Order: sequence, then C-alpha cells, then structure tokens
Amino acid sequence: MKRFTLLMAAIICLATSALAQINADQPLSPALWKQGVARCAHYTAYAKGFAKTSDEMQRRFPQGYNLDDLNDVYGNQGTKWEKIYNEFKKSEDKGGSINDLKELVIPQVWKLVEPDFQTFITDHPEIANAVPSPTDNENPEGVQEGGENNEADAEPIHDARHRQQRNNASACDANLPLWLGILGSLLGLCALLTALSNRGKINEMKRSFAREIERTNANLQEFSTDAADQMKALSIRLTGKAARANGEPVEPVAEAEEPLIEEELAEVAPDEDAPEPMAQEPVEETDEVMNLFMNKPDENDDFTHVSDTFEPGNSIYVLTTFDGQHGTFEVIDKPEVHRFALMMPAENLIRACSGNAIQIPSGSHIVTDRPGEAEFIDGKWHIVVKAIIHYEG
Repeated sequence: MKRFTLLMAAIICLATSALAQINADQPLSPALWKQGVARCAHYTAYAKGFAKTSDEMQRRFPQGYNLDDLNDVYGNQGTKWEKIYNEFKKSEDKGGSINDLKELVIPQVWKLVEPDFQTFITDHPEIANAVPSPTDNENPEGVQEGGENNEADAEPIHDARHRQQRNNASACDANLPLWLGILGSLLGLCALLTALSNRGKINEMKRSFAREIERTNANLQEFSTDAADQMKALSIRLTGKAARANGEPVEPVAEAEEPLIEEELAEVAPDEDAPEPMAQEPVEETDEVMNLFMNKPDENDDFTHVSDTFEPGNSIYVLTTFDGQHGTFEVIDKPEVHRFALMMPAENLIRACSGNAIQIPSGSHIVTDRPGEAEFIDGKWHIVVKAIIHYEG
C-alpha cells in the first residue's frame, strides 16, 4: 500500500510539472510574480503568529490575493506587520523566477509557500503561461530600428516563411522547461522505484545485524561467567599451595553462612533484662513540593490560570515549586494536552517556550528539552526563563 501511494505521488508530481510548464529559473509573468510575493509575505506573517492555523489563513482571503489585500486585513497589527509589508513591497515590482522568490524568505517558510504557489500555478494556467512583457528597449519582432542600412538589410516582415521559422524557434524555447521538468520527474520516479526495491534488502540487513549483536552479547556474557569461575578456582588452588608450603593444615572452603531471615529472627525470644528500644520521632520535612497546573501565559508573560489539579482542555503546563516563590515549569506530557496546545501554537507555546521553528508544528508530540523558570510576583506566576522544546512524531 505504501509503495502504491508513493508511486501515485510521483505520477501526480509528473502531471503537475507538465501542466505548469515552469521551471525554477524561468522568469515569471508580472502577475504571477506578485502572487508569489504575496504568498511569501503571507506565510511570513503566519510564522510570526498573525494567524492561528493555515486553514484559517486561507479562508480569510480570496485565492488570488495580493500584497494590498494582506495589508487591508493585517494593517491593524502595528509595526510588526508594517515591517513585513514594506520589505516585500520593495520586491513586488522587481520580477524574477521561482528561485528569486525562494531567496525572499527563510527555508522553513519556503516549505509552506512552495506547495501553495505550485497549486495556484496549476489552477491558473492563463497566468502561469503568460509571457513577461518586453521592456521599452527591446523590439518584440527582433528588428533593429533606425538607420538606412537596417532598412536595406532587413528581411520583409510579411514573408511567411521567415515568420514561421521565428515562431517555431520561439515554441521550442518555450517548451524547453516543460521537457526538462518531464525528464527530471522521470529520473525521480526511477530513483523512487530503485529505492523501494532496495528497501527490503536494507531491512533484512538491519535484522541480520541485530541478530549478530545479540549473539555477540550472549557470547561475551558467557565468557565473563566462565572467566569468573576460573579465577575463583585459581584463587582456591593458590591459597591451598601457600598453606601447604607453610606447614599449615588445609581446611576446606566453607560456603558463607546465609543471614537470618525475618522469620528466624522473629522466633528468637527477646531478653527480658535488655532495655527497651527508644521510639524514633518522625523527621519533619523543611521543604514541601507543590505541583501547580497552568494555562497559557498572557501578553505580560504571566500565567492566566493556576489550579491545584489537572484540568483537561485547560491545563498546558505543570509548575513545580518548593518554596512557593520560585519554580520550574514544563509542558504536561499527555497526548490530549499536546493536541490542545498544537491547535494554536502561537498563543499556547511561543510566549512560554522557545526552540527551533516551534511556530510551525512539525509533529504531534511535544518534548521539553529544558524546563522554564518562573517567580511568584504580585500574586501571579511570571515567566523568567522560557522552556526549550521540540516536536516529534
């Protein structure tokens, strides 16, 4: 089933590349370039917490949104959005290829932009296949302007034979990215099939290697036991030789007496004249461990809700304190808590945690690498040091 799914995915990628007729180095039309710049700006804003989920982000805008549409919605976000808008606005009229778009954002954001942009290209072939308009200094007919020699040497425009040759050359140049895309997809499909055929061999090699390790460990353990027995026997023989050399009688080595078990000790009658043992007083503990369950922090880095017990659907962090003033916190290690926290990572996690690209969830399990630190200030638990987390699964 997995092989069939991977094969279908490769075929879909081949069909997508054939329909799009665009490679990474081909210049994009002005309209398509603006669409790419708008998507780069949009996913950059999403990575910085402007939208809770990617689905919500897509529902708030039309499919062909541009940078000004984003500004109408995010304009009230203040200087954070204004900085993003001004940065991408400068690139909106420059033009370029898909590789040029890739340079506008960080790699984590481009992973979100690329599939969305490719889907837009496939759904809008009239924009994707539009030829960029020539500049004022270029002559679209390829004829030099001005000069008497140009008029004498230029071929007549109405010559159908020359016009057909020029059209055929243009068609070949336009279809070159298509054939390169098809060739690359076929090579990728061949590599995928080769990897699938070798997967079984690799798994068998892994199982064989694991069996060899188990046998080696068993042999080493057996060798260790035999060596210990031989050392014990050699020690006994050396002790006997030393005793005979000194003229001392050699006594057989007696086994160590087993300690009395609790039942035998219970049968021994206590001495009536012996003083009674003094009762031990319980040791008072000076430090009391307290666990508190917290909700997401607010804009001031204060936890908004604190409870003595775990509350499903509300508790995200557990804080441990010994003195009621200082404590450490981490994400509660429960699957339902992780699902709830990952629904809105920008609100639930980013203010209390840090890590590599935690604003873009890449798994379903949250692992706390280092607990955070908090202090009880003015009746609230305030975050002093953020926890460090990463995603798995």
